[in-house]
Amino acid sequence: MTSSIDGRALVSLWHPTDAVPTGLWDSARARIQTDAAIMGRVTALEYTQGNAPYPATDETVERIDFLPEPGQGRYQVVIAPRGSPAWGRCDIDGDRIIVAVTESTSDSYLAGLRSEGIYYLFAGEDDIDLPLVLDKLGDLGVRRLYLDGGPTTSGRFLHAGLIDEVSLLLLPALDGYTGAPTIFEYEGERDKPPFPVIGIELTSCEVLDGGVVWLRYSITNETER
Repeated sequence: MTSSIDGRALVSLWHPTDAVPTGLWDSARARIQTDAAIMGRVTALEYTQGNAPYPATDETVERIDFLPEPGQGRYQVVIAPRGSPAWGRCDIDGDRIIVAVTESTSDSYLAGLRSEGIYYLFAGEDDIDLPLVLDKLGDLGVRRLYLDGGPTTSGRFLHAGLIDEVSLLLLPALDGYTGAPTIFEYEGERDKPPFPVIGIELTSCEVLDGGVVWLRYSITNETER
């Protein structure tokens, strides 16, 4: 995760505009060594082919997971219960794409994914069941993954008690305005259900080039007791 010193998450709104050192994220991810990354639909738009949807289809797609055999490498996992624009690709930087969908996801979207060789898994009727997503990824051999944003997706995982570490790159930049999202965003009534995090411990603090501070925290959730 990346944040300005005033806690904002949208890099495009930061000042100065060149606050992110070249190669920062790739270097950090390589050191963390994860089996997969998870992103939300909005973050995924950076990688799709414009905003055009897949073409309509009369085909009825069976609601069965379309997944690789276990141990086939790294994955980029996208949470997209209502679909996203056409991808025009089946990988991101060599990592195969897996889209988490629901039983109510349209046949057109599922057929479009299959036509491009993009994997998908079903996790819920109308909304994504995050623990089920993780269980199915575990069956593929995924043991460690990181959240690649955005703030809403990260917030959902946080409130589900599914985050055991926060790795935060704090950059020498400011947003300076009200309204931009923080690294965790969640819409819901406060503490209903109860917030799951019951412990936070700093495990490392490292100063990187360009004045970046890399903070890593261990998170304990109520479900872990």
